[in-house]
Amino acid sequence: MKEKKVASENRIFVNRTLNMNSIKLVGFDMDYTLATYDVPAFETKAYEIVKEKLVKEYGYPPEIKSLEFDKDFIIRGLVIDTETGNFLKVNRYGFVRTASHGTSFFSFEEQKELFGTDCIDLTDPRYYIVHTLFSLAEGGIYAQLIDYFEAKNIPINYRKLFREVRKSLNDSHQEEELKGDVIKHPEKYLIQDKRIVDTLLKMRKFGKKIALITNSDYHYSRRVMEYCFEPFLDVPWQDIFDLIIVAANKPNFFLQRQNFLRVDRETGLLSNFYGKIEWNGIYQGGNAPIIEKHLGISPQEILYLGDHILGDVVTLKETIGWRTGLVVQELAEEVPILEKTMQVHARIAEKMQMKERLEDLSLDLREKLYLKEGDYNLIKKEYENLKNQLMELDDEIRDLIFESQKGFNKYWGEIMRAGNEISRFATLVERYACIYTAGIANFYYYSPFKYFRSQRRFLAHDPIPD
Repeated sequence: MKEKKVASENRIFVNRTLNMNSIKLVGFDMDYTLATYDVPAFETKAYEIVKEKLVKEYGYPPEIKSLEFDKDFIIRGLVIDTETGNFLKVNRYGFVRTASHGTSFFSFEEQKELFGTDCIDLTDPRYYIVHTLFSLAEGGIYAQLIDYFEAKNIPINYRKLFREVRKSLNDSHQEEELKGDVIKHPEKYLIQDKRIVDTLLKMRKFGKKIALITNSDYHYSRRVMEYCFEPFLDVPWQDIFDLIIVAANKPNFFLQRQNFLRVDRETGLLSNFYGKIEWNGIYQGGNAPIIEKHLGISPQEILYLGDHILGDVVTLKETIGWRTGLVVQELAEEVPILEKTMQVHARIAEKMQMKERLEDLSLDLREKLYLKEGDYNLIKKEYENLKNQLMELDDEIRDLIFESQKGFNKYWGEIMRAGNEISRFATLVERYACIYTAGIANFYYYSPFKYFRSQRRFLAHDPIPD
């Protein structure tokens, strides 16, 4: 039988062995997981609402309304220093690898002077980390406002500025203007994808229980799911789920013993509920341990998939031990680029090996010069020649690195790397997500009984084939 080839953008990547045969319940977040948003469209709307709020509610100059959303400036995993207005991309150890103040990037020398060789303490409350695509608008306008006020020599309280931007965005999500516009004009913000529906139907066909567990309320969830799912169904969207939980209040859903409320399927009205959680029920709030107890499922038999590294993965993994999967939408664009540039990376590795050999030779010559052994002038000439070769090689490597980065984010590069190192975001994904992928639809290309196995990881001392 011919082996099935899965396109790079449709692959599921494995950090921790996961046997789907042992999974009885697959739970899904909704926003940016089952429901795919047009990120620039949604974040542009959020950005415009935040600007309006800052002017009307906080007295910001009306002139800021002319600012325009830059969809590329903020990426997931960035660290915002709310005391200085700096934006940082850090590696797995917390060392800064790229940094800007507002939207102005520091030079290599400035960055070295500012951040030196010390790692930053990301537990310090001054640092805000962009964990979700819902944060792109607030990060972008915060950076632009720093530019705006500093260009006019207006003193800035960076922490207060961030707090007001953050509250404006939170309020926009709670009020009708943002989500109300999604409900009125779903075609502007939501992307219909039949493969997602087919994926869930396939899982159910092969005996998996399917649950929706979302922080969105029932009214919003119903409208979003109707638009995204029902064009591809002969039944209401609720009928393909074995359990629906709305307004779950994650991560507290995994941390606290919140009470459940029953939701009326037709009206969305809530009623008190003290009974046993049952399949095919619709509930609000609640908590994970009761789900396990009442439905008779152990933590290792549940896989939960979401897009928020903290709320959907880290907290869950640390507290109750469900198996975890992260949706990293950005990989749909990044992984094909990595695949196309494999030969470029191979050439970089080859050049780096050559550079190391030449450096070793130059060090031997330098030792001889230091000890004044042999023909000093001849050795010095050879040494200078090697130095020139190394300079030319550095130029070639630099050009290849630039070539390898084409297509990635023009400001920050790959989401999973900070320079040549693993980014902090990738470290969290690697540590807490059993699997990760660009979208839920990618499960359609794999058997519901698939045994996902992690690859052997190379360590620094492992021998590498020539």
